[in-house]
Amino acid sequence: MSFSSSLFRLIDIPPSGVISSAATIFKSHPTQAMKGDIENMRQLTRMGVLAVFVAVASSIAYAQPKAKMTDEQALIALDKQWTAAELRLNDDDRKTIDGIVAAEYTGITPFGQIMNKAQYMADLKHTEDTDVADEYVVHFFDGGKLAVMSHRGTVNGKPTYRSTHVWVKRGNTWQLIQNHVSNISEPPATP
Repeated sequence: MSFSSSLFRLIDIPPSGVISSAATIFKSHPTQAMKGDIENMRQLTRMGVLAVFVAVASSIAYAQPKAKMTDEQALIALDKQWTAAELRLNDDDRKTIDGIVAAEYTGITPFGQIMNKAQYMADLKHTEDTDVADEYVVHFFDGGKLAVMSHRGTVNGKPTYRSTHVWVKRGNTWQLIQNHVSNISEPPATP
């Protein structure tokens, strides 16, 4: 379908009908009537141009590529998704966590215990606490396939821990292979 026929379909006029209608108007009406008909044709033309403009602008806006999330943004979003799933901890959240945490995962708790994935998954419990992460720092290695992330965690409004994660990218998917959590406490008094 040609662009002009699309335009005329948009304003509900068959393309062949425009020319024959204009010829009929000019042959059968007196001069004064022709001025009104010419004005109607101009109005139709303006509407057609406007319709074309709107259609082209809409096509351009729709065709704009969506901003692609950087790997850093994707990892921060994944970390937040992981934390939210840990807090809610329903069956779907357990599946989400299972997909985020790699099979060879090793975690170190704030108390120094070392856990593998099975131990970590068994130790998860639902909580009503809030946990908000900020102060993210992410560094990439091995051509962008390995990332080390650190952040602060604020639990129930109080800065409580710092966490370091090691992420590996497999295909297009990031997985957590290492996690180390340290509690935030007051520094020791100096003598």
